[in-house]
Amino acid sequence: MQFQKSSSHTLASRLNRYTVLGTAALSMGLLLYGCGENRVAQCNKLVTVANKTKDLVAPKDVTGFTQLADKIDQIRTEVQAIAVKDSQLLDLQTKLLSMYGDVSAALKAHAKATEAKDTNAQTKAKQDLETAASKENDLVDSINTLCTKQS
Repeated sequence: MQFQKSSSHTLASRLNRYTVLGTAALSMGLLLYGCGENRVAQCNKLVTVANKTKDLVAPKDVTGFTQLADKIDQIRTEVQAIAVKDSQLLDLQTKLLSMYGDVSAALKAHAKATEAKDTNAQTKAKQDLETAASKENDLVDSINTLCTKQS
């Protein structure tokens, strides 16, 4: 076998070939980037995790308040771990995280006040809990509305 001399014709065809391959690779990269998670997929993840709160049971004693707060903290952590790129959904995720944080803090405050037999603190914790929990319906409605829209 012998090496063939390169001519200007083969050099031009090689450059053309690399140009075509480079363009194809760039196109595939852009196509794959565009196929990233859309709002529907992000919504599904968020709703799946948030729906775990439906399985939570109202506490019957002080220990129950603390355990419920811990479970809400776990769900909050899972919601926080969801990578959301849609700006509207990100805003709702932030509000959901805030609500979970407020509910958890109120439950912990209620448990602490109950243990200390501080009725004023119990009343305040109960009010804080009701205030935080009252945001849930509007927030859920907003998430459902956004997630059912065509993206």
